Parts: sequence; C-alpha cells; structure tokens
Amino acid sequence: MITEYLRPIFYVTLLFSFIIMLSVIMQKKSAQNKVNVFYIFILSIFSIILSGITLFQNGKIADETGSAGDVISFYLFIAVIIINVLNIVFSLVSKSTYKND
Repeated sequence: MITEYLRPIFYVTLLFSFIIMLSVIMQKKSAQNKVNVFYIFILSIFSIILSGITLFQNGKIADETGSAGDVISFYLFIAVIIINVLNIVFSLVSKSTYKND
C-alpha cells in the first residue's frame, strides 16, 4: 500500500517524543540541569503538527488512489499526541516542584 511509506515519519516523531519525555523525567533537581518548559512546549507542539500533517497527507493519498487508510499511522498519531501532552504536563509539574524546593 502506498500510504505505508509515510509510516517512518510517525516512528521518528514518536522516538523523538520518547527522548524528550526521558529527558524531562530523568533530569536532576538542580538549576543548571533544568529543562526549559518553553522549549519542551514548542517541540511537543511541533511534533503534534508534523504528525497531523503527515496523517492528513496519508488520508489524501489514500483517497486519491482509492485505497484504505493506514490504521497503524492513525494509532501512532494518537500515541504522539498522548506522549507530547504528557511531556508538557511532566515539565510543568517538575517546574513547580523546583519552585517549591
């Protein structure tokens, strides 16, 4: 199927989101190692937009060729959204704990 060729973009975006999540979770509780929440927010929004555009193009290609859409790409898109929202939440929670310490 033609739309399967867009799947690696979802895999790379998902891997990128996992790396950001690991960096947020494993950061030390010091001022030098604090990850800036603004950058995490921007990178998460960028990942969601990139995955959304890819999913849209995937649907457009499937419609033009008369084939079915790629279900795995849709699930990967949902996973990217969930992980990036968690990235933003984790970074905000860790920032508020730094203020309390």
